Amino acid sequence: MKISLVVLTAGKMMGKEIPITAAEFRIGKDPSCQLKPATGVSDKHCAFLVKQGKLFLVDLGSAEGTFVNDNKISAEVELKPKDKVKVGPLLFEVKIEAPAAKPAVAVPAAKPAVVAPAVKPEEKVEPKKSSGDGEDDLDDLLFDDDDKAPAGAKPSWKDAAPEAGAEKDAGGSGATSEGGAKPEEKPKPTANTSDAAAALFAKFRLKK
Repeated sequence: MKISLVVLTAGKMMGKEIPITAAEFRIGKDPSCQLKPATGVSDKHCAFLVKQGKLFLVDLGSAEGTFVNDNKISAEVELKPKDKVKVGPLLFEVKIEAPAAKPAVAVPAAKPAVVAPAVKPEEKVEPKKSSGDGEDDLDDLLFDDDDKAPAGAKPSWKDAAPEAGAEKDAGGSGATSEGGAKPEEKPKPTANTSDAAAALFAKFRLKK
């Protein structure tokens, strides 16, 4: 804390600051005083006391008296900044400056704790059931989801191919036409040429 008295008395000393650096700062003509005016004051006029960071003023029994803001004091009083103190012909203004605040030391922010990501339990992948002959796998490749039956029945590529032996059961040799399977034609029996010749010969004789 910096304490000083600013001289307000008209003259060449007006505006000058008188620092108070001791715990007790006295004004008077006595050689023990810190400030010794030539005239107008008692030998030990008054004293400024610095206690616990505060400034006080006490009159030491002067004949002229000591005034604070035009009020004569009879006991120790605490002074505030801008107070006016009159000691005989001298007029002062109290100046008290608080100590400069120390710059705050920046404390580095604590680094956030690194939390390891939670390990998900391994999901068991159930093997896809298959008939064993690869037919279910082919169904997945040949049909899209849109082709699946609404009732949940899964179409199969086997449905598109006729079963083995179906053509034979339809009757016939396996030849087909636009109208369906053609029935097998039975071979006609071969005529006996000798009997035909005898019949023609007998007929010819009867006509004669």
